[in-house]
Amino acid sequence: MIYKALLICLLMPILRIDSCTKVEIQAADNPSTQILGKWVLKHRFLGDAIDTPCGYAVTNARDITLDIADNTESADAKVLRMTGNSAVNMYFGDLTITGFDEKTGIGTMKISTLGSTKMAGPPELMECETNYFNMLNESAEFRIQEGQLQVGRFKKDTTPSRDGGTYFIYEKAN
Repeated sequence: MIYKALLICLLMPILRIDSCTKVEIQAADNPSTQILGKWVLKHRFLGDAIDTPCGYAVTNARDITLDIADNTESADAKVLRMTGNSAVNMYFGDLTITGFDEKTGIGTMKISTLGSTKMAGPPELMECETNYFNMLNESAEFRIQEGQLQVGRFKKDTTPSRDGGTYFIYEKAN
């Protein structure tokens, strides 16, 4: 009888550690926590082709970034703060996660009106920035796939077509 009591006392701390680990794993699977962090734009998927962030002709662009963090000004945990650098200016706004389909791994979102600094740059970079802001404002979906964050609009049906959606492909910043 004493051995059983001693065994239970020795196993109790181990059981507590195991239960804490399970909670952490479940929290990591939450799409709103997976999307958090600083991301660097690597490509744009445009229907049936992958392009660089500003197009292959533009070679003098800096990294375009997207930093998603908890919004301390909102009581709603689904409302996140986004900031980043575009081709010329810095930008900011809110991103609200409106849903998540666990079966497809696609989340829905709404981006508030973006604000930005108002510096001027070379015409090709200003065009890149305008295109980036327009496509970002039209984005309604996200997914994290193979360590990449994809933000935009995805193809919904399974019929073959050249329109596979339009979305940005980001990678985690180092």
